[in-house]
Amino acid sequence: MIQQNPKDWSQGFWGSEHPETAALRVQKDYVDTMISLKRENMDRIYAYINTLIEKAKEELGHARSGGSSGDHRRMALKQHVDEIAAYLKGQALDVQLPNTYGERGGANLGHHYVLEDVPAFFGRVKCVIDQWYDSHLLAVYDEVVILVKPKGQTVAGTSNSVS
Repeated sequence: MIQQNPKDWSQGFWGSEHPETAALRVQKDYVDTMISLKRENMDRIYAYINTLIEKAKEELGHARSGGSSGDHRRMALKQHVDEIAAYLKGQALDVQLPNTYGERGGANLGHHYVLEDVPAFFGRVKCVIDQWYDSHLLAVYDEVVILVKPKGQTVAGTSNSVS
């Protein structure tokens, strides 16, 4: 036999939420929003620089193959490398550029980057951008810890109240 619930709850009570639960839900929504806002820009920058590196690697492969379009490919590679360096500089990150051929390259190659030095440049860029991304993630984590820390407590869980 199924017993009917003797208490008939009103419709207004069905959708109600305990105030502490509501406060936790609102706090979680706020923290999630703050994390996504902070991460969105970081993720875009990280993805953009990695895309530039991939394009430059492709140009490096074409420039190494030589042929009649070798000079154009070297110029495209130089533009990609310069763009990567400029974008990093805009993020307050400084990376040493690859060497150029200079005088030993003559008029044709003098201003182009030495192809053998470019992969090391890509490695430095990848290392710097990974460290930048990790440090920003740690900063976001620190901000989240501050946001979710209960009032009257430090991060270690001890009370800040004066007795």
